[in-house]
Amino acid sequence: MTQVKVCGSTTLEDIAIINAEHPDYAGFVLAGGRHHVSDEQLAKLTAALDPTICKVAVVVEPDLKHLIRLHDEHLIDAVQLHRVSRKKTIVALQQAGLMVISRIDVSAPSTVADIALLDAGDGSGETLSWNDLPPVVQPLMLAGGLDGNNVQQAIMAVHPQIVDASSRLESNGHKDAKKVHAFITAVRAIKEEL
Repeated sequence: MTQVKVCGSTTLEDIAIINAEHPDYAGFVLAGGRHHVSDEQLAKLTAALDPTICKVAVVVEPDLKHLIRLHDEHLIDAVQLHRVSRKKTIVALQQAGLMVISRIDVSAPSTVADIALLDAGDGSGETLSWNDLPPVVQPLMLAGGLDGNNVQQAIMAVHPQIVDASSRLESNGHKDAKKVHAFITAVRAIKEEL
């Protein structure tokens, strides 16, 4: 059964949409960019989030002390590393109790992380070529250019454990309730067919 992650929430209005549609994971971008949230924003957003949804911090350059502190404060449950990361970093996060999702690519197709991430770019919204992916041993998260129109095709081609979408679920820079609904409904329709 494919799980769903909706990434890049920045407002309480976004969180209301997330709570209504109830994906398995909600992503909060601690890296730079237009979806970036500060620790203060993260605290406010996660306080409003349904507690049964897994809270994922999305980072490029992991600051271990910072991430472990956020976990200790119950602001995050997992970390998504958007660069191919060193084993030592991943293991340190896991030992602190965090689930780790780490990017892989053709040059580095394996990871000790709990979940391997395949993404066309750094949250660019580009779509991967689903037929040319490196073989992956552990569970896989597929990201990059997914929305309600193409996610079923992606699931059938790649069979990921998790599908992740952000910018394609937005209108005017904020989560669009209809687009989030279409994405999650499409994934759940596949669940029922399999």
